[in-house]
Amino acid sequence: MDKKPFEMTRRHLIKATAASAFVFGMPNVTGCSSLPGYKPTGVENGKALHLKSASVIDVVCGVVLPGRTLTIRHGIIESVSDLPPVVQEGDRTIDLEHQYVLPGLIDAHCHATLSGESMLSPLGLLTTMNQMKRNYVQQIRQGVTTIRDMGAMPDLLHDYLTQIARGDLVGPRVVYCNSFTNIYGGHPDIDPAAVSIFAGMAMAFTGRPNLWFKDTQDLEHKLLQNSARGASFVKLTMDGVSLLCGKGEIPAYADEHLKVIFDFAQKNQLSTAAHIHTKFGFDRALQFGIGSMEHSIADAVLTEKEVAAMAKKHIAIVPTMTIAQVLAAPEAYDRLPEKYRTGFVERELAVRRQFIYETDLRDYTEASIHKNNVDYLANYRKYGCKNLYSRGIYMANPSLYFDILLTGPRNLLAMKDAGVLIGCGTDAGVPFSYHGTLWREMEMLGRIGLGNAEVLRAATINNAKILGMADRIGSLEKGKFADCVVLRKNPLENLEACRDPHMVVSDGLVYDVGEITLTS
Repeated sequence: MDKKPFEMTRRHLIKATAASAFVFGMPNVTGCSSLPGYKPTGVENGKALHLKSASVIDVVCGVVLPGRTLTIRHGIIESVSDLPPVVQEGDRTIDLEHQYVLPGLIDAHCHATLSGESMLSPLGLLTTMNQMKRNYVQQIRQGVTTIRDMGAMPDLLHDYLTQIARGDLVGPRVVYCNSFTNIYGGHPDIDPAAVSIFAGMAMAFTGRPNLWFKDTQDLEHKLLQNSARGASFVKLTMDGVSLLCGKGEIPAYADEHLKVIFDFAQKNQLSTAAHIHTKFGFDRALQFGIGSMEHSIADAVLTEKEVAAMAKKHIAIVPTMTIAQVLAAPEAYDRLPEKYRTGFVERELAVRRQFIYETDLRDYTEASIHKNNVDYLANYRKYGCKNLYSRGIYMANPSLYFDILLTGPRNLLAMKDAGVLIGCGTDAGVPFSYHGTLWREMEMLGRIGLGNAEVLRAATINNAKILGMADRIGSLEKGKFADCVVLRKNPLENLEACRDPHMVVSDGLVYDVGEITLTS
């Protein structure tokens, strides 16, 4: 029998995590990084920043407003005018003639404390540390000024939030849930405690990413604990089957658990969001009235009645279609099954191939991380999907994601027609889904059939509504946070304009994208 590769066994995975945690937990080490320092520029306290002669994108109406002046003071948009700025002593003016200004983009589904690695190795600890910091920088460089973290190692997350608040780390505004609220053994269904004695050490430094409650009393206690430190929503995991190769059914909530969760969320004014890949998860989320469904369904084409019920209950969707694209791995097959050989799937596989194998990704991930992710794909053919979990090799079941490519677009367009609120997110932190690639999800939504204006709304004002922040972000209006991204071309005409921001403004601070570097 083949010997397991060193870096892919469960035990060594947890050892690597524990070693990482020791490094993160040492005083001052989390403040160290090979990232070059960068400080955004602003204005003196009380003075104004004027962005003049700008072509402002009105995402609500889907039109360009030429020749506008945005006046920003104390990090807030003071006015959006068609008149030249009234400049006073100490103000700063930036001429944006022939450039387009879009509201700051929002990644409504990502994991900021995941490095995007298929495996962890003790030899790569510094790379992992660096990438975790890069996650935040990469988002800002690509015009993303707000992210929603959908499940984190909470102690690490709060350490990075402190660094961002101090100005020691460039990063976006972060909305978060802390840990996943999941039943013991539920998704994500790898139990470190059952694998190694090192798990406890790791969690002591990073915080536990899973609640993994065992009964109703345990759930009530952990919900209260997890909602502390500023959490604004509860993240559920609704499916009853694993997404991992070689594993089948997993524990799911009982109805009494869901009642406790939703009662707690309502009482504490927390929104709810749920990982859903199956009709089983969809039905339960619909029954209990989830705030937003995350990802897309693999095993069902929804009926008109089901989609209408979703719209009536004001349930939003953040489809993360690019996660299906990158995890639908043709590398797992000798020959791709005939049912997946559709025009849409083959076009998406071509986009995937170009991104993974032909694109310089150094702006989105450490080179060694991406190389290891590519090399890791060989395990599909080497061991066979059904044998991976028993070998301690955790890889997504590609058939699940190919099925999403078949059913997801049809369901999403039906939701659009029914008036369901559609958001935009990446699931960044998962292998091959790297932070700062919201433009990939936007372009894929366009290929599925959303118009450019609809895509821009999904990534801005729709996401703001899903986050419960539409009064503060998502559009360029008086009184909202001064978040915007400056583009050289009109994204209403070509979404690829969002790939290459020229300048980013976040909370009134100006980031020159060309000056933000990711390597020393």
